[in-house]
Amino acid sequence: MSKLQEALEFIEKIERDNPGKSAYEIVNHLRGYTKKAYTSRLWSTATGYHQEYIRDEFEGKLNINELVLSGEITDFGHFIGSLSDQIDQPGFQWSDFTSWTGDHTSWAGDIGSAIVAYRDPNDNIDVNSVEEALDRLARDSDYTADIAAYVVGEMINSRKQSSITQAIYQYNSKSYSENVRTFIKKRFGAVIEEDKLKNPAGLDSKMRSAISTYIQFSSAYESLKSLKDLAKLPLNLGSEDNSIPNSVDIFKGSQHFIKHIVKYGNLDGLLFKPYQIPGMSWLGTVNYEVRVPG
Repeated sequence: MSKLQEALEFIEKIERDNPGKSAYEIVNHLRGYTKKAYTSRLWSTATGYHQEYIRDEFEGKLNINELVLSGEITDFGHFIGSLSDQIDQPGFQWSDFTSWTGDHTSWAGDIGSAIVAYRDPNDNIDVNSVEEALDRLARDSDYTADIAAYVVGEMINSRKQSSITQAIYQYNSKSYSENVRTFIKKRFGAVIEEDKLKNPAGLDSKMRSAISTYIQFSSAYESLKSLKDLAKLPLNLGSEDNSIPNSVDIFKGSQHFIKHIVKYGNLDGLLFKPYQIPGMSWLGTVNYEVRVPG
């Protein structure tokens, strides 16, 4: 039996044993079978659901670091954690006020935490550049988990599926490139013509905005001089203060994720000028072009 099949049979049993529970309640309960970090106060606040780490015969059952999902290696524990912040809570509930954290407990958090770890003098991570920090802390297996969480969550929220197990089966039945394209279309409103991504600067802008928001809510924000440190790209990429998280770090983070999307989404390479300030396209772009190989 594959790791995925074993995990799905376990999830299906949890669903079967809790027929009156919503998908939101089930997935947050499943979070207790991942790792203790996903049951912290932060996760309780983000999801609106308090779940203790479960210490029984199935302790850590879903904390599977490498599992093949949709044809790609995926951190399944990370997927379950992220999924718990993607599925809507029935009715008007506390989680409605924290729905914006869905990016922060997935891709934006992976990228932002890598940047913060690199810039934090108290962090013991041994890396020489923000790119190296991103490669180590925002791995492809993390991104595959993030994308899976969003797409599976969207299936359930849109009522295309009511069962978490069946939604994962449906996701797994499609190629990862198709799932990547679904993700950027639904999350970012991306337009793809044949294999060409239209307006990549808009995609980059939305990513940078989410990453900067994550960092603003982190402890590292206290060291920032102003919002400008996280927003406006300099005309020269080498002109930033390299002692604190800054706009170039965030830009490198968005490019790190976009490279994954282009590669695994089987998209054509990109050449574009980023907007100077994310979310403010009317202020124009920088003078240099960015290339992402296809």
